[in-house]
Amino acid sequence: MFRSLMLLALVACVPLVFAKQPAKTDWPFDELTLKNGSKFQGLILEERPDGSIRFQSVRRPPGRPTVTLTSTFSKREIQSVRRLGEKDRALLTERLAELDPGGEGERSRMESLELVPTPWLGKAAGGFRYDSEYFSLESGASEEVTRRVAVKLEQIYAAFARFLPQVVDGRPTVIRLAADSSDYRALLMPLGQVELLNPAVYDPRTNQILCGNDLRRLGEDMQKARFHHSQQLAGLHRYEEQVRKLYKGLELERHLEFVRAERKKVWVADRSNGTKFDEATGRLFALIYHESFHAYTGTFVYPPLAPEKVREGRGTGELPRWLNEGLAQIFETAVIDAGELRADHPDRNRLSRVRDWMRGQNMAVGLVPLSELLLVGPAAFLAHHADEAAAANRVYLTSWALAYYLTFERRLIGSESFRKFLVEVNSGNEPRKAFSALVGQELDAFEKSWHDYLKRLQFDGSVK
Repeated sequence: MFRSLMLLALVACVPLVFAKQPAKTDWPFDELTLKNGSKFQGLILEERPDGSIRFQSVRRPPGRPTVTLTSTFSKREIQSVRRLGEKDRALLTERLAELDPGGEGERSRMESLELVPTPWLGKAAGGFRYDSEYFSLESGASEEVTRRVAVKLEQIYAAFARFLPQVVDGRPTVIRLAADSSDYRALLMPLGQVELLNPAVYDPRTNQILCGNDLRRLGEDMQKARFHHSQQLAGLHRYEEQVRKLYKGLELERHLEFVRAERKKVWVADRSNGTKFDEATGRLFALIYHESFHAYTGTFVYPPLAPEKVREGRGTGELPRWLNEGLAQIFETAVIDAGELRADHPDRNRLSRVRDWMRGQNMAVGLVPLSELLLVGPAAFLAHHADEAAAANRVYLTSWALAYYLTFERRLIGSESFRKFLVEVNSGNEPRKAFSALVGQELDAFEKSWHDYLKRLQFDGSVK
């Protein structure tokens, strides 16, 4: 007992030290190639009797945190599979297991980020900047909040790239994060939207997302906790080095077991802080994810293009508005599970509303008929009055339901037939005819299959 108390006192007094991360070496991967040309590296988790594969994609960009994403590929969309040997598979499984066994991985991801000072609202080095492949985060929030936001953005952009791989070169979107309402209003002023109620907005003209929330007090509290946890971990690291020199065998193992237990307590406390952060910023991140999807697709995959240029074969043009909003809603409710982002489960609230409508429990509303949805324009997604808000919600929900079906059941998003559909629509041809060609069915038959799927869809993503 006395030795334990002495150890805790030692840990509390050790100055803050960050160990330099060792250079990352190449990892062996299973490789999956789809018929649409997309290729994925990672680990095969399960090969099912129906030929589908549950696959954990892994991205390890230099200088940035490792990002993983688990999803299931059906037999009909898989072109080829290259499997690891037994030894390499064991090595990869071990390395992936080390990413986040008890919360450690999330902290490792955050610590691996390379933040640099950046000007912020007139202050020469008043903020932090983090540069990634698809975005550049500029933040007036604390370092701790900035790191957490950067990790979440890396994960959501990895999900975007999984479902819609980059097609064109583009300039990374600038995402500017304010720590309080006054800074947020200052960011909005050039847009003429100082009184905007939403905590995030995307400006396609400047390719930037402006976002803000009351994060200053939260950031200060989390910064203190981070400092304290880092002191504890540094002290434990030094203590472990000392006991390894002094003891061997069972006596060494007894000391190491104590160190492991104390480390686990720190990780649990750190994860608890992460949960509090997620609860406090839930709505903010839902909107950031939503707007980031618009920015990603409009910049790197399906940028706007004049009809004559589409007809000349220079590109596909942009996503139809209903699909753009539907897909953005799918990613809006993506969740982090053990350090991994998951976007393949239906949002419980949206699916419950769809079910209620289809059961006739609210006869005043219902899904928008498919023939109408395919023709809606931007105005259908704007609401200024109560009656317009109800109509907009109806269009939004129907768009989500159709986008989910096309993405996870029909697996059409990003396919060659999908590319042809966009070319047809953005060339000025009839959208309903182009959609029938995409799904290989007349609209009435497709709508029946779609509605039947929604009735059988479960909250865990399975279908009865």
